[in-house]
Amino acid sequence: MGIYRCAACGAVNRSAAGAGARCERCRAALDTSGAPQHVDAAALVTLIASSPAPVLVDFAAPGARASCLAEVASARAGELVCLRVDTAGEPAATAAYRVRQAPTVVLFARGAEVARFAPTAPEAAGQVSRWVAQATRA
Repeated sequence: MGIYRCAACGAVNRSAAGAGARCERCRAALDTSGAPQHVDAAALVTLIASSPAPVLVDFAAPGARASCLAEVASARAGELVCLRVDTAGEPAATAAYRVRQAPTVVLFARGAEVARFAPTAPEAAGQVSRWVAQATRA
């Protein structure tokens, strides 16, 4: 069983991975791939406060190519909820979480920030993976 966010209604679900996984609230198909989902400021606040799993957020510039977070998200699908916030489109979220540069990756657990990391290269997947493993152990 893993934790997955419904892209249709935003509900957090505990479900087995697979093609038949459905949202408990709206019955939409759940994406259990772990791929980062784009969210707005309101959805971000709600999810950080309510998720039983750690939430990994990629604050990225608009139009930026997908970060190395996608690999980490796929490898840790069901263990982490991975999100992506457009720093230009969501200035309130960017300011509220004190994001000074893009990309910045922030890990939240139990409603609070646990760690943050500013990857310097898109091919830093191994570096981000090690950082996530270390931060989730703490």
